Amino acid sequence: MKLNLLILALFAGIQGRAASEGSEFAVGRQYYMEGEFKKAAAHFQLALNTNPNDAEACYWMGMSYQVLASIAVPFDGKYNVKARVYLTKAMELAPSRLDYRRQLFDFLLDPTTSSRAGLRRAADILLTVSESDPDYDYMRERFSRDGRGGSSIATRLGTLFLVAPRTAYCLADLPASALAKVQSPQFTGQ
Repeated sequence: MKLNLLILALFAGIQGRAASEGSEFAVGRQYYMEGEFKKAAAHFQLALNTNPNDAEACYWMGMSYQVLASIAVPFDGKYNVKARVYLTKAMELAPSRLDYRRQLFDFLLDPTTSSRAGLRRAADILLTVSESDPDYDYMRERFSRDGRGGSSIATRLGTLFLVAPRTAYCLADLPASALAKVQSPQFTGQ
């Protein structure tokens, strides 16, 4: 009798742990769909704490950080780094998922987030894609257009003009007390 209760308790514990892993991921997805990207990332992190090799949780964590980076311009550096790390890990954990590969590739070529290292990584990804792959033509064309032209003066100025309105929008959302600090003489160097 005691053995049956012990086995039943162990089974319930294992089942509860599996349900909690799935529920953290589900809660993260729900927050993502509602536009609560920081909360989504926190729940994806909880899911990854229990299963660090969950490619889907890594993918959605990277997607959350990617959106946070686009909101946080020009202070988006840490989010871009995290987005790249998690999208890369998702692709490495599930190399057969073409959507993971394509999202990472597009992220690496995004003119607002690209770097030389990112462009090299995008080139490496493109080299691994066979010409018979359904994404090959798209990836080759995108790399030709955005990968090589990303360093021109015109492209950099265009990126600057894209960043300026987003920055103004973010500053408009800051509370008055935060704006007063930014405009203080010690901060502006006057």
